[in-house]
Amino acid sequence: MLLALALLGSPGLATAESMDLAAVITQVLSSHPDLDISRIDTEIASTDRQNTEGILDPVLSASIGVSEDKTPVSSIFQSSKSRQGQVSAGISQPLASGATLSASAAFNRNKKSYASPAAAAFSLINPEYRNQFDISYRHPLLRGADRPDYRNTLVAADAGVQSARQQQQVVARALSLQALNLFYQLASDEINVRIAEDAVKRAKQLLSYQHSREQFGLIEASDRLQAEALLAARQTALEQARGRHASDMAQLNRLMLRQPMHLITLKTAPDMPDEAPDLEEAVSISKQKRPEFAALQARLEASEAMLKTARDQDQIQLDMVAQLGTRSLDGSAGAALQKSTSIHDHFASLSLEMSDVIHRNAAHAGIRKAELNRLRIVSEQRQVLESVRNDLSNAITAIRTGLPALKAAQKQVSIEKKKFAAESRRYREGRSDTATIVQFEGDLSNAELQAELLKLNLQLADKQLIWAQGLLLSRLGIPLATRNNPS
Repeated sequence: MLLALALLGSPGLATAESMDLAAVITQVLSSHPDLDISRIDTEIASTDRQNTEGILDPVLSASIGVSEDKTPVSSIFQSSKSRQGQVSAGISQPLASGATLSASAAFNRNKKSYASPAAAAFSLINPEYRNQFDISYRHPLLRGADRPDYRNTLVAADAGVQSARQQQQVVARALSLQALNLFYQLASDEINVRIAEDAVKRAKQLLSYQHSREQFGLIEASDRLQAEALLAARQTALEQARGRHASDMAQLNRLMLRQPMHLITLKTAPDMPDEAPDLEEAVSISKQKRPEFAALQARLEASEAMLKTARDQDQIQLDMVAQLGTRSLDGSAGAALQKSTSIHDHFASLSLEMSDVIHRNAAHAGIRKAELNRLRIVSEQRQVLESVRNDLSNAITAIRTGLPALKAAQKQVSIEKKKFAAESRRYREGRSDTATIVQFEGDLSNAELQAELLKLNLQLADKQLIWAQGLLLSRLGIPLATRNNPS
């Protein structure tokens, strides 16, 4: 039915596009910016894992420099000037065990000058070349053991990515619910317009009949005026219905990011619910299918990982440090380098290093914050569960009460049609008055409208129930893979 053409009164407009619920939701999910933002949030969350993996990245350092030191001396045996060149490099590799393995090398050349030639003769090596190689190993025994900052942050990062992906589905479901409600609101508007059009037709037929009877003097002018008033009232109702239809069509078009006046007619599925399901069974399905629960579970895992990291900070820093290195000294650069490969001249050490923060206020605050974050997520889980119960309860109640109401309404329509037909015959035979026929026509119009709307509301309640269980998109065959989001 091209209701929008009549509504806009523009015969040159294009034919309205016919769309079912699946087509509407697909259009919304294919273009809405909320999903683009959610997808970007997921990509942002995925960078946290790469950032965490950077904790184990090796660190390379190097330096090169020259210096000159010229100072007054108090003895002729002291050098009056020293020129030094240095090259050093090192690499440090953090390990997943919490330990850190480091290696370094340093090469020095030192040339000294003396004010007295006699003093210079006592200098055994000038210039002198010093080289050293060192390997050190630092292992935490308490705080930092097994590197909880890496392992727990990695768990939190993975959980954050999972939560972001589930949140993308939450956004898609929210958009699909908006589309679902607007779809059935627009379908309700179409019913209102159709019923109003039928009422106008009946009112016009009655007025035409009254004109004929008035011409033959069978009725008074007041009877004809009653028919005219009825037609005016029905036309007013029709225009109001068309206005609501235009407004809701504009909202649905904007949700699909289309021009507000893009013409749409809707195809509603004829299927009807047979009975209302059990609430607890529906809740059980929702727990498995709705992404809100998976997102919250991922956030809970992340909060527990952060709590472990915070508790690790509430320990004494106690590290075991081992170091082994070679030393060399010679007047030749090549000889000094060759000697540095031998452990004849060496440095070795083994030590324990301890540090602690008095009061540990920062550590205690971090633990308390992590515990509260975890409790907050647990409370959110209960909150979402109760919200889901409300959604399911409302839909189930609407189906349970709507089924008998629809049967009663359909029976009433059948009776009202018979009543109006019988009264119309009596009226044509002169055995009824205009007020009665007008009243009966209104009763029939209201009964038809009520039955159609009850049927539509049952279909809406059924779809809302499916949505509340987390099954709407899969039932309609709408994948989200095209938006980087598995359904």
